[in-house]
Amino acid sequence: MKTNQKLIKLSMVASAITLSPFVNAVDAARDPILDVSEVIVVTGERPTPLEQTTTTWSISEEEIRELGAQSLDQILKNAPGVYVRTGGQGTPRVDIRGFKARHVIYLINGVPANGAEDGQFDPSVIPASQIASVTVSVGPTSVLYGPGGAGGVINIRTKQGDDAPRLSGHLEAADNNTFNGDITAASSGARWQGLMSLSRQQTDGWPISSDHYDTALQSGDTRLNSDKTINSLFAQGSYWLSDRTQLMANVSLRSGDWGKPAIDGSSTGKPKFERVDDYQSQTIQLGMAHKFDQLTLRGFLYQNQTDVIENRYTDSHYTLMQQTQDGRSTVSGGNLQLVADLEQGHLLTSSLIAERQSWQSTSSKPVVETTSGSNSGAGGSGSGSGGGNGGGSGSGGGNGGGSGSGGGNGGGSGSGGGNGGSSNESFDDAAWLYTLAAEYQYQQDQLGATLGAAAHQQERVSDDETDYSAQAAGYWQVADDTRVNLGLARKVRFPSMRNLYSLSSGNDALVAETSEHVELSMAQNFAWSTDLHLAGFYTDTENYIAKDLGGVYQNMGRYQFKGIDLSLRNQSIDKLAVTFAYSFLDTEDKDATPGLETLAYRPRHQFRVQADYELPFALRLNLNVEHIVGQVYHQQQKVAGQNMLVEQDLDDYTLVDLNLIQPIMGDNLELYLRATNLFDEHYYQSEGLPQAGRQVFVGLNWQL
Repeated sequence: MKTNQKLIKLSMVASAITLSPFVNAVDAARDPILDVSEVIVVTGERPTPLEQTTTTWSISEEEIRELGAQSLDQILKNAPGVYVRTGGQGTPRVDIRGFKARHVIYLINGVPANGAEDGQFDPSVIPASQIASVTVSVGPTSVLYGPGGAGGVINIRTKQGDDAPRLSGHLEAADNNTFNGDITAASSGARWQGLMSLSRQQTDGWPISSDHYDTALQSGDTRLNSDKTINSLFAQGSYWLSDRTQLMANVSLRSGDWGKPAIDGSSTGKPKFERVDDYQSQTIQLGMAHKFDQLTLRGFLYQNQTDVIENRYTDSHYTLMQQTQDGRSTVSGGNLQLVADLEQGHLLTSSLIAERQSWQSTSSKPVVETTSGSNSGAGGSGSGSGGGNGGGSGSGGGNGGGSGSGGGNGGGSGSGGGNGGSSNESFDDAAWLYTLAAEYQYQQDQLGATLGAAAHQQERVSDDETDYSAQAAGYWQVADDTRVNLGLARKVRFPSMRNLYSLSSGNDALVAETSEHVELSMAQNFAWSTDLHLAGFYTDTENYIAKDLGGVYQNMGRYQFKGIDLSLRNQSIDKLAVTFAYSFLDTEDKDATPGLETLAYRPRHQFRVQADYELPFALRLNLNVEHIVGQVYHQQQKVAGQNMLVEQDLDDYTLVDLNLIQPIMGDNLELYLRATNLFDEHYYQSEGLPQAGRQVFVGLNWQL
C-alpha cells in the first residue's frame, strides 16, 4: 500500500533527524515572536493583551500525565465550559458553551486541522503521548484565526525534541484486548530539534454498565460494534538558520478502523448498523519566520487529507452490506503574517489567509442477488418456453434466462434468474476561503487592549459570499491580585461542503452564520494559594445552520446562549491541589415552537472536582469527579394523530475517575493503575446510546 510506503520513508527520515549524534542544544534565548506554533504573536515574557483579555484554559504535559488521559478528547473534557459528547457517529465531539464541534477551530502547532467535509475534527485520533500542552480559548477570540470559532479555539502544541527525553514510551492494557502504547525518540542540537512518535490504540470493545438490561439490539457485557484501532506516526522538527530566522515542519500519518455502536433499543429511533472500515489521514505543515528590525514575517503552508470508507450493514451481524461511501476530505492553505513591533507596548499584526476545501465521495449500494421472471406457454406442439430478467440502476445491470418444456396438453413453464446492480451517487466539489485581517495590541503596566477586524470571502460553485468579523477587548489590573476583563466580538462561519452540496441534505442557498459575543470576566488571587477565575458570557447567533424535519440543511434562525464559567483552585496544603469547576448554560431557540425552545444535548449545569495528591512514599493520586445535569433531546411522537417533536429529558449522571501513579526508578520508570467510571454509572449522552461502564487499566511509563 502507498500508505505503508509513506510510513516507512517517514520513519527513516524522522529517525535520522531525531537520533543524530549531535550534542544537546545550548540554552539560548530565542525571540518568541518567531514561534509560528502560536497564531497570536507573543513578545517578551509577559502574557499578551489577548491572553489577558480572553478566557483561556491551559492543560500542561504534567497535568495530562496525572489525569492518565490517553487521547485529546479525554484531555479536553477537563476544561470549564467544554462538553465532550459521543453521539450517533461513534466519534467524540467537543462542544463549547453550547456551540457544536463544527463551531470550534482546531489547531496543531498553530495550523488549522478541521476537516473540509463538515468542518469537524476527531479528537480521539490524537494520542496524548504526542501532546506537550493544550490551550482552549473561548469567548471573543482573535480575528487572526480566520472565520469560525464561535465556540472557541483549541491549540494543541506537540512535544519538542529539546525538552523531551531521548527515548520514552508507555504501555497499558485492559479487558477486551484493550491496548494503548507509544514510543517517542527526541534529540536536539545548538540550532535544531526533532522528535518522532509512534503510537497505537486498540480495543475489541468497551464494557457496558452492569445496570444495563439486555435488549434485542444490545446484549452482553461489551458494547456491540465498539471496537477501535488507531495507528499514528508523528514527526516534527525545527531549524534556526540564524537568531533571526526559523524553519519548522510537522508530518503525521494515521490509519485505523472502528465501529459506530447502534442505538440499544431503549428509544423509538431506527437503528443504523455502521462502521468506518478504513481510515487514512495525512497532515503536512511547513512554517517559517524571519525578523527584520521592527518587522517580522511569519507564515506556514499546510495540507490535511483524510480518506474514509464508511459502510452501512443490514443488521447487527455486520456481514451483508447495505451501502458504502468512499470519501476524501482535503484542506490546503497558507497563512502569511506581517508583524510590526512598534514602540514599547504597541504591536500590529496583519494576516492573509487562503484556504481550499474540497470533498470527494462516492456512495453505492452493492450488488444484491435476485430471482425473477416466469412464463408459461400453451400450444398444440406441446412445448413452452419462459424467460426472466433482472435489472438495476446506476452502473449495475443484470440478465437472466430460462426455458421449459411440457407435453400432454401442450403446456409449459419457465423461470429465470438475474443479478440486480448497484446505484451510485458521486460528489466532487471545492470552495476557496480568503481572509484579510489586522489586529492591534496595546499593553502597559495596568492596562491592555486588543482591537481587530477581518474581511472574509467564500468562493462557491454557484455564488460567492462575503462577510466580516471584528473583536475588541481590554483588561484592567485593578490590584496586584485582581484583574477585570471585557470583550466583544462578531464572528462568522461559512457553510461546510456537506452543508452546501450533500446530495441528500445539501442546500447551496445557505448563507453564513453570524454570532455576536459579550464576555465579562475576572481573575482573583486570594490568600492560602487560592485562585479564582469567573466569566459571564452572552452570545446571539443568527442563521444557525441545522437540518430541518425533512433532513435538509437550513438557516434555522436565531439561537441565544448565556452562562457562567467558574474555576477555583487551591494549593494551600503541601503536595495537594484541589480544583472546583462549574459551568452554567442557558440556551434558547428564539424561533422555536412553544415547548421546544431549549436546545438539545446542552447540559444546563456541569460540576467538576479534581484533586491531585502526592503521598509520602511518592505515590500520586488523582481523583476526578464530574456531574452533568439538565440535558434534553427532541423526540418525534404521535400526538392527537399527528407526528410532532416533543422535548424529553436525559437522566443526570455522575462519573468518577481515579489514577494512581507509583515511581519505581525515579522519573525513569513508573507504574500506574487507572479506573474510568469507577462506580460503573449507567448513563446516556444521546438518545438510545449508552456510554462505557467501568474500565480498569494497568500500565507503565518509562524514559531513558
